Amino acid sequence: MNLTELSYYFRKFLPYFILFCLIFLIFFYSVKLTLIYLESNKTNTIYTNEIFGKVSLPEIPGSSSSAGLKFTLDTIEGQPVTATDTAKVYFLPQYNPRFGYSEKIYLIAKSFGFNTEVVKHKLVGKTATFSDIEKTLTIDISNFNFKFDRKVNNTLFTSPQLTIPTKTVIENKAIDFLKKIGRYPDELAKGTTNVIYLKFNPINQNFVNVEKSSQAQLVEIDFGRPDVDTFKVVTPKFFTSQNYVIMLFQGEEFQIIKSQMAFFEKSEEQVGTYLVKTGEEAWSELNSGMGLVVAGTQGQKNILIKDMKLRYFDPDIYQNYLQPVYVFLGEGNFAAYVPAVKN
Repeated sequence: MNLTELSYYFRKFLPYFILFCLIFLIFFYSVKLTLIYLESNKTNTIYTNEIFGKVSLPEIPGSSSSAGLKFTLDTIEGQPVTATDTAKVYFLPQYNPRFGYSEKIYLIAKSFGFNTEVVKHKLVGKTATFSDIEKTLTIDISNFNFKFDRKVNNTLFTSPQLTIPTKTVIENKAIDFLKKIGRYPDELAKGTTNVIYLKFNPINQNFVNVEKSSQAQLVEIDFGRPDVDTFKVVTPKFFTSQNYVIMLFQGEEFQIIKSQMAFFEKSEEQVGTYLVKTGEEAWSELNSGMGLVVAGTQGQKNILIKDMKLRYFDPDIYQNYLQPVYVFLGEGNFAAYVPAVKN
């Protein structure tokens, strides 16, 4: 093909090529504009599965209402944040006492130092109590949650053999003890631990937190649930867990001073999906007195909120659900919860 023929065919087919390009561009942008239009007019479908009906509000003994407090939001976002449109609500099954519970509670009592040949339990409802002159143990015979208290005085902490081991040793000793009495739930084993250093205050016969192990006389090991659906878990007191062991170490030996297990296994089969309040709604409820204050008011009426997050609330008394709450944290170790499920 010579240049003359090439020029002829180019002039002949050029209009068709231009027409094809125009048709393609018209078709391409028509499709694109249609998709943009459909996207802008699409209604978001939110799927829920409210299998429990109306979810009861979380109960927090010892909390107070947020009524009468004035709040100012001072977060990075500068406004209330909505974490998610929906969240799961887990059923907490309630168990009945099982055959053979007597052997189990006597094993627990013996591990806490009771002479079970002499000290026998007293049963009221589902609560079995062991008690002698220096210690008391209560056990729920349906789920084996327990609370143990030993009477203490200043003479207990004057021994020159008092020691504070490393965190690893402390955690392992506490875990081994809970395993020994058969009350170390699998879910807690997958969760978090926190070591708190304590010192005995003889004035009020109580324990106070200290920062350094060198200042401590005994230690508290807190056990917490693992994250639930990527959300962290909070407790009724926020800063400490209801599942703990307080230990006094003397050389290689240790004593359990106080301990509690208030843990309720969640069902992985009975799970609902519920609408969650917006951040604005939760903020409004906190300001209208519907928040549950669990820590840090100390007589202050004007609270500066520095953080706002969605968390799951882990109860220390039996209730039907493990459910999400909005958590508001402020200056002066302030903490308050607002139920997050939109009923």
